[in-house]
Amino acid sequence: MSNNRLRMELTGNDQITVENMLNVAMDSNFSSIMLTSASEGYQIKYVNPAFTELTGYTPEEVIGKDPSLLHGPKTDRSLLTQLREKLNSGDIFHGKTINYRKDGSEFMMEWKIYPIKNADQQTTFFMAVQRGG
Repeated sequence: MSNNRLRMELTGNDQITVENMLNVAMDSNFSSIMLTSASEGYQIKYVNPAFTELTGYTPEEVIGKDPSLLHGPKTDRSLLTQLREKLNSGDIFHGKTINYRKDGSEFMMEWKIYPIKNADQQTTFFMAVQRGG
């Protein structure tokens, strides 16, 4: 990941302002964004409006579920194995495969998954930035 990270000294209202700014950036992004837990099952914690536009699933339909709900017969299983290996090693994953919308239609999805670390440098979440074609 880039070293071009947001570095600010934050206190009180500044922290709330940065959180609001990040919420706006995620919610208004043209790319689909999915945030999952880093624990087994990778439970979906957040999806943005672009995710709903891409997949047809609303947040209420996917929060708490496994991202594999987008997989189907033509989803590249070997790529999913590579994905797990990258995530387990703490690396960024980048790949493309066929996924499936809520209505069952196929689409080519390209995505990058970034590990999100806490203050102790433990990966607690993964952020997937996705685009379909």
